[in-house]
Amino acid sequence: MVAVGFVLALPGIALAAGVPVQPGMATADKFLPSTACTCHAPLVAQWSESMHSQAIVDPVFLAKIAEAQAEVGDEVTIFCRRCHSPIGNMIRDFNGTDSAVAGEGVTCMFCHQIVGINGVPGNTSQLIQPDLTRRAQLKDPTAPHPAVYSQLHESAEVCGACHNVDHPTNGAHLESSYTEWAEGPYAVDGIVCQDCHMSREAGFVGPSPGKAATGGAQRDNIYAMTFVGANVAQGPADASRKLLQSAATVEMDLGEIVAPGTAASFTVTITNKGAGHYLPTGLTEVREMWLHVYAEAEDGTVTEIGERRFGTVMKDAAANHPTQMWNAVGVQSDDRIPPRESVSETYSFGMPAGAKRATVVAVLNYRSLPDELAEKAGVENPVTEMASARTPVFASEAAKQGDPEPASDAPQDAESKSGFSWWVVALVVAVIAAALAAVLVKKARQKP
Repeated sequence: MVAVGFVLALPGIALAAGVPVQPGMATADKFLPSTACTCHAPLVAQWSESMHSQAIVDPVFLAKIAEAQAEVGDEVTIFCRRCHSPIGNMIRDFNGTDSAVAGEGVTCMFCHQIVGINGVPGNTSQLIQPDLTRRAQLKDPTAPHPAVYSQLHESAEVCGACHNVDHPTNGAHLESSYTEWAEGPYAVDGIVCQDCHMSREAGFVGPSPGKAATGGAQRDNIYAMTFVGANVAQGPADASRKLLQSAATVEMDLGEIVAPGTAASFTVTITNKGAGHYLPTGLTEVREMWLHVYAEAEDGTVTEIGERRFGTVMKDAAANHPTQMWNAVGVQSDDRIPPRESVSETYSFGMPAGAKRATVVAVLNYRSLPDELAEKAGVENPVTEMASARTPVFASEAAKQGDPEPASDAPQDAESKSGFSWWVVALVVAVIAAALAAVLVKKARQKP
């Protein structure tokens, strides 16, 4: 785990160090709801479609919270709600039902009043200065409200303070998206969370030109408030799908000729090319990513070849696995794909006797959660194809070139034989009849 601490320092501006996200550390009047941010209507509209805006009312979150409440009680559920409604936690509105701003989940006035990180990013370790001063990446903000530049808002740590989650009692790493980034190549290259998850479009890296407010100045470093991730069903579907499809590639090395009745081994390689963290990431014992390999015959018949699933399996104190996150003490297994790394799997394909060609397909799929949890939460649970590879395979070089097959020595069917035989007989009879007619005509001409 990477330990990073932040204290915001601004020339000429005296700020307190901030207060932690803990019950009773603030009052509701220190946090305006998003409806007050009218000058930033386009950005508010982006945020309203994000999972941040749904964090405390997300049906999947509520389904898991209900399970945790039944098993272990308030201690864990309050801990979980601290990330999903940090303002609610600070003003003791833990369910986000008593005040508009707490019910907005991870909302504007929480993120824009962060002034530091309390030690190691994780478990909602932001420090808040609830004075209604807005803090962001703009170096020279002009606004009808207090606004200052914050270098912290250009860093990954401001995100990592929520996107690293350790078990509150035993310290087991439950979610490690920030650490995966911090220990990987994207951190070395200076590419931070905002560059991918707050860019102008999914798959594009870096901030984009735009305006922070209606009538404001054109700027070259506006972050989109989409916070787009992998939630196709509940987040902005098109952007989430596009982000998933920019994250990985699938390659296959199968040769094109496989003789009927024989088999060929081949390798499928998956590369994490577009994610600055592992694939998948987040709550990875719930997320589902898997490789599906199959063959498709000319008539559409599908033959399964193999499958591999990627994710984390957690274990409890008795080494039972998998287990619920609140019972977890550690990781039983983790076969996810680190950023800019690849994994390969070897499979075998057999060309059926009599077949001329087939297509071998390898598809990397993603689904946000298991169907059982989706049904419990009452949400749709689509499968997204992240990447794929398709290789046509032929029984011979002639089949590949589309040349006609050599004439067969096999006997024809009865109908074909019968048709051919009668055609020959008819032709012979016609020839004989013509010959006889010619002879008779000749003889008739020879008579006196």
